[in-house]
Amino acid sequence: MPHGAEQLLLELFAIFVAAKVMGEILERLSLPAVLGEILAGAALGPYALGWIQPSDTIQSVAEIGAIFVLFSAGLETSPKDLIHVGRKALLVAGFIYMKLRGDATTEAIFVGAAMVATSVGITARVLGDLHVLATRTAKIILGAAVFDDILGMVLLAVVVGLASTGGLPWLHLGFSSGKRRRSPCS
Repeated sequence: MPHGAEQLLLELFAIFVAAKVMGEILERLSLPAVLGEILAGAALGPYALGWIQPSDTIQSVAEIGAIFVLFSAGLETSPKDLIHVGRKALLVAGFIYMKLRGDATTEAIFVGAAMVATSVGITARVLGDLHVLATRTAKIILGAAVFDDILGMVLLAVVVGLASTGGLPWLHLGFSSGKRRRSPCS
């Protein structure tokens, strides 16, 4: 059994080959390649075949990969485009949509918070795989995901404030909201 650098290279090779093969299979089935890549990772990981065990190095490589996915999506989407579709993106984002439908505030907060658990990276990758990343619809979807991220940061600040002090930390809440808005493609 190889150790050290050889083990890492073997694991990375297995990950890349499995991801590419599964991605190609799903593309031939007219599905996004990223779905096959995720399935390959799940199959190789500790809860299925167990061939690849989690490690700090593998985690770091995965995070770098996610950064590249977001970077490539960011190159194709300008903040101006996201602002241009902002109104529709906010409607799709959850909370405002539910309020416009006439739902109760608590239900709207729940739906908005539930929708926060999306991955902008995976969304961008799927849209890229489908070759629709430059369309207006894709920009609305990405804009909604960005607004959901902002909502998630605000909700997190509210929950942390309520849990730790019994009140809302308005200064921290404002800082979190302002900080997140300046980087819409993260």
